Amino acid sequence: MKTITIGTDPYKEKDIKKLVYHSDDIPQVQLFNSSDVISGNPGSNIAIGFVYTWKSDAPPVNVHNLMQRLSNYAALTGLWRTTNGGRYVFSNIVANPNINKLVLLVFGQKDNGHLLVNACENFWRYGTDGNGIIKNCAAANPKFEQVPKEALERVRKQADLLIVRNITDGDDIEPVIKALIQEPENGVPVSSFKDLDISFYSNVLKSDLLYDDGARFDSPLLNDLSAGAKNVSFKSSALSSVHGQSVQASNLSDAVEKIASFVFEHGSASVDMRNLKMKECRSISVTIMDPLETIPESFSEEYIKQYVAEFMDGVNKDSEFAYTYHERIFKRWGNQVEKVIDILKQNPNTRRACISLWDPFLDLGSPTPPCLDFIWLCVRDRKLELHALYRSHHLATVTSEGKLMLGEGAFVPNMYALGTLQKFIADRLDRDRGPLILTDFSGHIHIADI
Repeated sequence: MKTITIGTDPYKEKDIKKLVYHSDDIPQVQLFNSSDVISGNPGSNIAIGFVYTWKSDAPPVNVHNLMQRLSNYAALTGLWRTTNGGRYVFSNIVANPNINKLVLLVFGQKDNGHLLVNACENFWRYGTDGNGIIKNCAAANPKFEQVPKEALERVRKQADLLIVRNITDGDDIEPVIKALIQEPENGVPVSSFKDLDISFYSNVLKSDLLYDDGARFDSPLLNDLSAGAKNVSFKSSALSSVHGQSVQASNLSDAVEKIASFVFEHGSASVDMRNLKMKECRSISVTIMDPLETIPESFSEEYIKQYVAEFMDGVNKDSEFAYTYHERIFKRWGNQVEKVIDILKQNPNTRRACISLWDPFLDLGSPTPPCLDFIWLCVRDRKLELHALYRSHHLATVTSEGKLMLGEGAFVPNMYALGTLQKFIADRLDRDRGPLILTDFSGHIHIADI
């Protein structure tokens, strides 16, 4: 790798530099799912993110075709769904100083259900606080997990953010991308694209002129996403005969390590409908003696609290998701929680305290059915147990070597939210909490291309 000067920027009054890579030092791309990303020319100054706004498992044909076409201009082009994906996007950007523009393309609306665009926009405008929380952010998870402060500060300086909203067919996007790779003398003002809903944010450039001002840093910043992964191993232990043969754990931190390592060792390998590599155990159960004792490492307390608030109180009134667990538990068929509390008060030994989330009229054949489908509550030995059934559950993400990627998967926030619901009902019944027992028809882990 060497640095060369390719011109002069009259606006910044500096040389325009590029890093030239040899075959053996091209930046190694770290991906969650290789089928979601196209790696292009490492000498390009552009990374393009297609914000995931469609409800199907794969983008429409016209979006897929546009993604392939635009990838010819970019160093990286990929699909982006949540702030959690920021660890991959930002790590790959700072690993290649040539990238000085991040483009977000939003189809059919201004943002997706996760408010990813809101998170990125406020991140570029205001940055983060001391805890890594994005200032003025409305997203459910207002944080780019597992991205260190140094990388967060670097990406705001290294790259400008350009957002194009309300895209229809995408035929008018290519001129914008072409403008971003021009020399300064051929730069194009953002205001030239009057027919597009476009926003531009830069913490370096003083104008909204679109052009390539070269590498702003002389060397890569390497954020190895596997560095914090843990070697975990499953060890069998004596299980309670009441709860069957399953993984049993004392708390949530213990549970996520045990279930991830168990599925990695014993699960069957396959590729799912989104072309994600995974390992899967079917009808597997996990018994957690106290799901509220700990929040596992690398899951921020702020995110867990916001997730629990949405689950229990439905605080995100503007959510564009096809469903929420709160709506199905507390509203769609009445307040099921209050009903089971009444049932358990009348007869603590009942086997009929059930909460259902599956709507057969809407969910059969739907591309977005709920993963959590059934909750059963019972009082045994004067303790309230909660049993939950998931048809499909992303438990965790591991590397191909079996190292657990910290802070990923739906298992931890889901179990903490269910534990909170269990505590709420137990308090109303004046009972202690017993174990939380999870059954997954498809308990699976994703295998990341790290």
